[in-house]
Amino acid sequence: MTKLRLWPCKDIDFAWCDVAYALRMCVSTGKSRLAGKSLLDSETQSIVCISVRSAFDLYLTSRGWGRKDECLFVGLNVPDMYRLAARRGLRVVGVDIDPCTTEVDMLQLQEKISKNTRFIVVSHLFGYRYRIDKIIELANGFGIDVVEDCAQAFAGSSWSGSEGATLSLFSFGPMKTATALQGAIAIVREPALQESMNRLLITYPTQPTWRYCARILWFSAMKAASHPLIYALIVNVLRIFRVDHEALIHTMTKSTDVSRWLRMKPCDALIRVIQHRVANTDADMARRYSKGSQLIGTISRTTNLVIRDQQPNAFWMVPVLVRDPERFKNVLRSEGFDAVSGRLEAVKEEVDTEGTLSLANAVMLPFSPRIPNEELQRLGYIVNLYAESESQMELSGEYQRS
Repeated sequence: MTKLRLWPCKDIDFAWCDVAYALRMCVSTGKSRLAGKSLLDSETQSIVCISVRSAFDLYLTSRGWGRKDECLFVGLNVPDMYRLAARRGLRVVGVDIDPCTTEVDMLQLQEKISKNTRFIVVSHLFGYRYRIDKIIELANGFGIDVVEDCAQAFAGSSWSGSEGATLSLFSFGPMKTATALQGAIAIVREPALQESMNRLLITYPTQPTWRYCARILWFSAMKAASHPLIYALIVNVLRIFRVDHEALIHTMTKSTDVSRWLRMKPCDALIRVIQHRVANTDADMARRYSKGSQLIGTISRTTNLVIRDQQPNAFWMVPVLVRDPERFKNVLRSEGFDAVSGRLEAVKEEVDTEGTLSLANAVMLPFSPRIPNEELQRLGYIVNLYAESESQMELSGEYQRS
């Protein structure tokens, strides 16, 4: 059994006032317009889609990529992204990254570019926004597009992706920072490509507003269930019935039935909620950065903390590399912190992505700006104790014997 109070690994970044605003937009008759903040300015060529996958599919369709074409996926991504490319007949190739810094192996990237390579997909992982200038420079030399996945790197209204990227994708899905519970923004820097994607998007049916309203109510219930006392009760009940709560959470929060939503455009209510979240999140981002920095500051250097020294970091997740992920998660849960494994994957067809595969097994520490300072300090203390015990086990050879 867990403690009577259990902090979830990640809460839904959608305040009750945001819930009220979203429901009001569902019954409002006003029309949205893209204006106001940098991420939505007309100069940045914004396209609002129902998901990042939908925006990526728009891109693939507009470009006409297909059989005999190749694409490179750097590091980790959700499997649906590279499956979309593979379903069109593209050969999908993985490129390795450093498991601690998430920086790309530039030598390997260059070696894997062929005459059939059409684009590179590079993801900013766990909130760290690293400079991709070298990737863009390399791609330009080969006449290759750069698709920048910023789903985990949203940091407020001021940053709309890397200049020089063909396409920058921002997600507002349920587990993302400043969520609208659905939706995405695509920044398209090539006018002809933007026009083609827009022309295709307007042919899609519009998402029914009632479906978005139902989504708001569903995730509001999940938000209520993430209170530490309620969450602990739910987890303990699930354990009685031998239900893996971590697997259940992943199932309930991931995008399902992708084909159903892939070619649909967002309703007006969803567009306005995304606009609202972009325009009113800067103060929340400052708080997130402060709390994330505090947590990292409590964790000793003996812990293999991913992107510890990398900046800028929006602290979407706080991942740790350990020898025994399941043991580490159980230790934290026994102390009231529900750490979980990630669900990003590497392209499995490639065998020389050792760093990426290692990072895929990272454990995510519970983190939210709403966790009190004293609890973050206690979490850091527990992580430090575990790191010391793991070091002692390695010195004694216990891992080798097991």
